[in-house]
Amino acid sequence: PSSSATTGPPTTISTFKEELLCPICYDPFREAVTLGCGHNFCKGCVSRCWEHGAHVCPVCKEASSFDDLRVNHTLNNLVEMILKEEGKQLGQNTILCPLHREEVKYFCLDDKELICVSCQSSKQHEGHKMRTIKETAEEFRAKLKNMEASLQNKAKDLGTIHRSYELIYKQNEVEAVRLEEQIKREFEKLHEFLRGEEQALLAQLQEEVQHKHNLIKSRMGQLSDDCQTLLREVRQLQMDLKEDDYTFLMTHKNRKRRIACTAESAGTIPSGILLDIPKFLGSLQYNVWKKMLDIITVVPFSFDPNSAACWLEVSDDLTSVTNSGYKLMVENPERFTSTPCVLGSCGFLTGFHSWEVDLGGIKNWRVGVARRPNDTHWTFHHDARSGFWYLYHLPGDDSELCRVSNTTRSAMAIGNLNRIRVELDCDEGELSFYDADCKSHIYTFHEKFDTVVFPYFYVGGRQVETSLETLRICPLRVRILEEV
Repeated sequence: PSSSATTGPPTTISTFKEELLCPICYDPFREAVTLGCGHNFCKGCVSRCWEHGAHVCPVCKEASSFDDLRVNHTLNNLVEMILKEEGKQLGQNTILCPLHREEVKYFCLDDKELICVSCQSSKQHEGHKMRTIKETAEEFRAKLKNMEASLQNKAKDLGTIHRSYELIYKQNEVEAVRLEEQIKREFEKLHEFLRGEEQALLAQLQEEVQHKHNLIKSRMGQLSDDCQTLLREVRQLQMDLKEDDYTFLMTHKNRKRRIACTAESAGTIPSGILLDIPKFLGSLQYNVWKKMLDIITVVPFSFDPNSAACWLEVSDDLTSVTNSGYKLMVENPERFTSTPCVLGSCGFLTGFHSWEVDLGGIKNWRVGVARRPNDTHWTFHHDARSGFWYLYHLPGDDSELCRVSNTTRSAMAIGNLNRIRVELDCDEGELSFYDADCKSHIYTFHEKFDTVVFPYFYVGGRQVETSLETLRICPLRVRILEEV
C-alpha cells in the first residue's frame, strides 16, 4: 500500500481535513495554538476574537488568556504536509497558500514568505513590497551564486593559509634540528674553553706540587746529612772521653771548634712550604668568567631572522646581515616582503638605549627604528608617517650625503661615514644619530614613541659584482666594576 497521507476512503480523508480547519475562519490552521481547554485555533483568529471581547474559548467559553496559548507544532506540521500533498496533485511546482488554499503567485519581501492573490490584498500585507516568484527566485539565485563564489574564494584562502601552516610546521622542524646542532656547537666552544682552563689550572697545580715536593725533599736530605754528622760527632766524643788526660787536653781546642761547627741549630720550617690553596680556589669561577669575556661577543641585541626579507642572510651568531640576492623562503606575517629589511630582536618602549652599527662599506642602507603594524602585514611605504624613523643613503647620491625619513627628506653632509651610533630616548621622545668614529651629531627625530619600536635596518643590493658587504651590530665594550 502507498504511504501517502492522502490515500484511503474519501470520507475518512474529508473528516481528517475537517479536523485541520480553524473553528473561527474555517481555513486550514495558520500558526495553530492550543488553549487550556484543549481547543485549537489560528493564533491570528483567536487574537482578533479577543481584541474586543472576553478572553474565553470561542467554542466552550472557558476562561483563558494569552499566557495560556501554546503553539501546536504537531498540528502545524500536519497542515503543512496536507497542503504539500494537495499541491503535488495540482501540479509538481504548485504550492497552495495555507490561509486561502489558493496557488501562491508572489513573494513578500518584508515577511520573506510566499503569498497568494488574496494575501496580496489583505490587511496583513498592506504596504509590503511584492515580487513575482520568478523574479524573486532569479534575484536570490544570483545572490546565492555570488555567495557561492565568495565562499569558494574564502575556501581557497583558507587552503592557502593551511598550506602556509604546513610549510611553517616543516620549516620549524628543520630549524629545530639546525638550532639544536648550533646550540651544541656553541656550548662545545664553552666546554672546550672551560676544559682548557681546567687543564691549565691542574697543570699549574701539579707544577706547584712538584716544586714544593722537591723543596721539601731537599730540606729533608740536608737534615738527614746533618743528623748523621751529629751522630758521628757523638761517637767521636765518646771515644775522646776515654783518652788519657794529656791526649784529651792536647786535642781539646780543636775539639771545641769542631763541635761548634757541627752543633749549629737545625732552625724551623720556613713559610711557603705548604700549597697556596687560595691561589687555585680563590674566586675560581669568577676569574674563569673574566677570562671568558675575551672569547665571547656581547651585543645590545641581535637581528631577528624571522623578520628578515628573502634577500637577506643573517649570520649564525645573529650579529651581521648581508644581501645575497632573493631566495624563496617560507612566508610568515613577521617577514618583510617588499624590501630587504630586518628588525632587531628587542623592542623598546621606555628608558634610554644606544647601539652602534658598522656599515661595512654598504652604499645603500637605512638605520633607525620602526613600529610594528597593527595588522599582520608590513606597509609598502617606509617613512615617518608610517612608523619608520631612520637615516639612509642611496647609491646614486653623493657618498658624503645622507637623508632622513621625515616629510621633507632632509639631507645632511656626513663625510665618509663608516659607523653609526644610534641613541633612543623613549621618555624624552628623541632618536639621535651620530658618526661613531668622529663622535659628531648627524640628526635627531623628535617623536612621541607611545608604542614599542624595534631597531630597523635596510641592506641594499650590490651595484656591481663585488664581494658581499656585511652590515654588523658592533659589540659592547664590557667593563667589570668591582666594589665592596
